[in-house]
Amino acid sequence: MKVFTPLNKLVMQGKHLLQRKRPRERYVYVLDFMEEGNPLDRHKYHQNKPVLQILGRDYFLLMDGSPKVEDVEIRPEQLLDLEELNILKIDDVISVEDLTSIAKDVLPRILERIVEDRKSEFVSFFNLSESLTLKLHSLELLPGIGKGSLRKILDERGKRKFDSFEDIEARTGLKNVKEILVRRILLELEGGEKYNLFVYPFNSKAVFVGSLERLRI
Repeated sequence: MKVFTPLNKLVMQGKHLLQRKRPRERYVYVLDFMEEGNPLDRHKYHQNKPVLQILGRDYFLLMDGSPKVEDVEIRPEQLLDLEELNILKIDDVISVEDLTSIAKDVLPRILERIVEDRKSEFVSFFNLSESLTLKLHSLELLPGIGKGSLRKILDERGKRKFDSFEDIEARTGLKNVKEILVRRILLELEGGEKYNLFVYPFNSKAVFVGSLERLRI
């Protein structure tokens, strides 16, 4: 059995829970594919050559990349397995501000899909999440969850673990848990958060709590 240092101790020590280089994303969603390049891209080599903007499924890394082969068929919202297909070269990690208007429009829909596909992990997050500090619980970082909602969630999961988003909503009074999670992920992608529960903060000073990562250990 794995033995974990409590989250609040790690946070008070000022430690990131994952002290390592940028994680690898095997599965990515295409947010936009510009076959003629992106004239507004900060990288000159992307301004007149094919470039993609993508989102990692596991760590929610925003990245851009270039096709390794010509005439490849790629479309927005497509899920790519980078290890199996080997058709894409990752060039850089980017921010929300770097996204095209198409990519920004697609992003929330992709996040909804990821949350739905990984709902068992997110339900486990509600069941197993811990305090970050003596005064702040991980669940309080979710939009709309204050002290009252937190007490209700903790009381209910103490009686019986949650088994679905619908179960969480029915027993706690929360509305649209999926939307709450998507909103939190968007906040973390935009930067400026002190703690990142789900998004790996490659160019940020945020502490990466790695709530889903800890569930996989």
